[in-house]
Amino acid sequence: MKSRSVIVDARVDEQILQKLAYYAEDVFPFRSEGLTYESISCHPDIFLYQDEKSVIVAPNAPQQLIKYLLEKNIPFEKGKSKIGFKQIDSCYYNCISTRELFLHREGFSDPLVLEKNKGKRFINLPQSYTRCSMFALSETHFITSDPGIHKALEKEGLVSFLFSPNEIRIVNHQYGFLGGTCGMQADKIFFLGNPLRHKDGRGLVSFIEKEGKECISLCNNYLYDGGGLFFL
Repeated sequence: MKSRSVIVDARVDEQILQKLAYYAEDVFPFRSEGLTYESISCHPDIFLYQDEKSVIVAPNAPQQLIKYLLEKNIPFEKGKSKIGFKQIDSCYYNCISTRELFLHREGFSDPLVLEKNKGKRFINLPQSYTRCSMFALSETHFITSDPGIHKALEKEGLVSFLFSPNEIRIVNHQYGFLGGTCGMQADKIFFLGNPLRHKDGRGLVSFIEKEGKECISLCNNYLYDGGGLFFL
């Protein structure tokens, strides 16, 4: 069954946009200008937070995104914190929530995001770009390219697969992060690229498949950190 929409970095290859059309009724190539660093300016996970019940959008998100969500009748709320050019003001929405857990670096979350996750077990992570750096497969199993996150998760009794960030492509940086290369729809994990081109790829795919998920490569290039995929 197709999702209503998927939001993705506008800079991805055209073949990725074409392939996503098989899984979503509409594909929205996201971009912003003059709001934050160039490398993350087209990353949905900087401006958008999503959990099983909520979609929260930065109040200064591009009007094209707001207009699109309204036209598609996708329910959302505006957060309290504007995105900017410093680390602390570019990761307010870059967090992860499951049914029982909220994972982020303490002091870096938007107030509305915190309100939505009140009552959940909070796991304080050393990396404020949490959604960029990791992805939740379930309540207990996670994948990450950040050694600090990996250690923190295992300390909390959770299962984590550590994937080297080497060869993950990103604009204007030496390498990107694993969480920014993927997104989930139902039991499918979609990748912006092919994880099997990476030395840790087979281990990653095996780890994901053992959790009952199917891996789908949207192209055969090296993994690209585009700020994730958001199926709405």
